[in-house]
Amino acid sequence: MLVAGLTNKGLERPRNEDSCFAETDSSSALLAVADGMGGHRAGNVASSIAVTAAEQFWTDFDRVNLPTAEKAREMLSNLIIKANEQVLNEAVNSSERKGMGTTFTAGLLCGNRLTIGHIGDSRAYLINDGQIKLLTRDHSLVEQLVESGQISPEEAENHPQRHVLTRALGISPDLQLDISEEKIEKGSTLIFCTDGLTNMVRDVEILKESSKQPDPEKLAESLIKLANSRGGFDNITVVVATNIGGQKA
Repeated sequence: MLVAGLTNKGLERPRNEDSCFAETDSSSALLAVADGMGGHRAGNVASSIAVTAAEQFWTDFDRVNLPTAEKAREMLSNLIIKANEQVLNEAVNSSERKGMGTTFTAGLLCGNRLTIGHIGDSRAYLINDGQIKLLTRDHSLVEQLVESGQISPEEAENHPQRHVLTRALGISPDLQLDISEEKIEKGSTLIFCTDGLTNMVRDVEILKESSKQPDPEKLAESLIKLANSRGGFDNITVVVATNIGGQKA
């Protein structure tokens, strides 16, 4: 398994409010992306706090005695709760950082079992056998409108409120997060990304790029380049894991 994580300011934003993390060893990996909330103070600080919590999680993680599925879910949930507390505490201690927040999507891979902890609209994708599967659900106002049938998925793409989040770190101590699991087949690719990519590049195009770029860093670079070629209106972050479990026979 090979992993890489790249973040880019894009072409329009004055600073990069995204952060990411990607590390692996022979049997496990941790992938994480965070998108500091636009329009709020110190979004870059909030995303950095979340990713620093992921870094500490990986430092403390026992990569010899891998956790059970239930334990992995508990560990990821605790990671996100801890990150939320740290963002809230930092905001309380600094008037300049009051109201900051961030999305956070983290994936813990143990053997062929992926556990995802997720809040916000940064996404996780699984690519295998020429197909791409979205593993997360956007916590956004537009997603709620689509699910309730009030607008179509096509209308959602250009909806004026498509950036309004319904959940994020730093909003409340009472955190609502999603925890899910996925079995990962040998030779699969994982892509975690912020909406700076997915607002500019369709899922089928992400799949196409992945088929051309087996190297995770080059794949991340090509996806960021594609988003920037279409305007780069937001920060763009892409974390990739390829060749999971080795190549298929």
